[in-house]
Amino acid sequence: MDLNESIGIIKYIYFLYPAYLIISFFFLITLFISNISYSRTLYVNPGESISDIIELSENGDTIIINKGTYNQRFIIDRSLSIIGKDFPVIDGGDKGSIIKVTAPNTVIKGLKIRGTGSSLSVEDAGIDLEDSPNSLVENNILENVLFGIYLKNSPGSSIINNKITGKDLPLPERGDGIRLWYSSEAEIIGNTINNSRDLVIWWSSNTKIKKNKVSNGRYGLHYMYSNNNIFEDNIFTGNAVGGFLMYSNNIRFLRNTFSKNKGMASGYGIGFKDLDDVYAEDNLFIDNRVGIYMDNSPNLVSSWNELTNNIIAYNDIGISMMPSIERNKFHGNSFIENYEQVEVRGGGILKGNKWNISKRGNYWSDYLGFDENNDGIGDSPYKSEKLFEHIIDRNKALRIFVYSPVTKAIELASEAFPVIKPKPKLVDNLPLINPEIPIYLGQVTRNKPLSFLVFSIIMLIIPAIYFLIFIRQKDTGTC
Repeated sequence: MDLNESIGIIKYIYFLYPAYLIISFFFLITLFISNISYSRTLYVNPGESISDIIELSENGDTIIINKGTYNQRFIIDRSLSIIGKDFPVIDGGDKGSIIKVTAPNTVIKGLKIRGTGSSLSVEDAGIDLEDSPNSLVENNILENVLFGIYLKNSPGSSIINNKITGKDLPLPERGDGIRLWYSSEAEIIGNTINNSRDLVIWWSSNTKIKKNKVSNGRYGLHYMYSNNNIFEDNIFTGNAVGGFLMYSNNIRFLRNTFSKNKGMASGYGIGFKDLDDVYAEDNLFIDNRVGIYMDNSPNLVSSWNELTNNIIAYNDIGISMMPSIERNKFHGNSFIENYEQVEVRGGGILKGNKWNISKRGNYWSDYLGFDENNDGIGDSPYKSEKLFEHIIDRNKALRIFVYSPVTKAIELASEAFPVIKPKPKLVDNLPLINPEIPIYLGQVTRNKPLSFLVFSIIMLIIPAIYFLIFIRQKDTGTC
């Protein structure tokens, strides 16, 4: 090849190169456009098959289910948004699970789902999501369901503002209102669960549980092997146990209410077993058999649990602990009119816990000390040393006498003869004179309303006037 031929080839390439670039660019654009999937909106009307419409759909489509009743059960095997208009009824006819999801990024909103089967062995559910990460179940009504919403291996999913009512079955035969199984980084927010078995969170870490209400079940919260979770503004009321948590660490409880949980053998507001690094603040534990039950918590020798600014009131037992339990910090809590403020199961003395932090102890309604310098701290320590409590801690069968005159007689004897007074099971060196009210309950005040004050004054004046008239009549001899 001579020089002129080489130059000619170079010129040819030089002039064709821009055209080559343009053709390549348009080829890439065409290829990109051909791979774009355009989402569609499909509609289902009463009498039509939801499953058939799902078969016609593709990933990313939206299916609108119009108002009506659909006696159907169906599977969602692709990423769809299923939206109900005016809460269409999806009735499963009391057979099996109603909606089963096996695709990621699925949305289910605005449906009224009712009538699952009753088999615990196959776990019949209203909505069953398996291998469906990043899905959303929101604003649905589930009635007469065995399991309500069940997440299996579906991390990053959200369950928001659903109303779930279980089947009218004996407690052992019910399923769970919501269950998370290997579904970390989830959100459970604003749901109402009634008449189910439990709200279950197992092997699901980094999860937020907020503003839910769980009532009339077995365990309001049944929880294990799940770390770094936060519970805020939830209500667990009227269950056998408000919540029982096990084998987990780094859990935060903020502004939750555990009330009226009075199971015959348990009745815990909340129970801790082998929990490490728990922080509980501004919670209410009210009118339970046991407000807080602690078993081997914390478990690790390097761990401390901290409970502060909680109200523990009107329970049979405020806190129940084993004598071996250590490394718990209690400060700023208000122990109000619990029959027994702190129980030591099996008897003994609590050691290795802190009952005051930063010159601040707890409020004890049975504290009899004074505060002469008005600094809000009692001048003498609070000592839990009631003789009858010491006796029943060692022998639970004697609790049958808790409201009998025998208890008063024993305590009077203990005061009259200090030689029989037991050693204090706990000492709070800096007891608070007044109860601590959480900030979010700021609207609650101990001041009586004006109408009550006026009524009280009138009720005092009337007997006084009657008494004065009676004395005057007696002095004048007209009586």
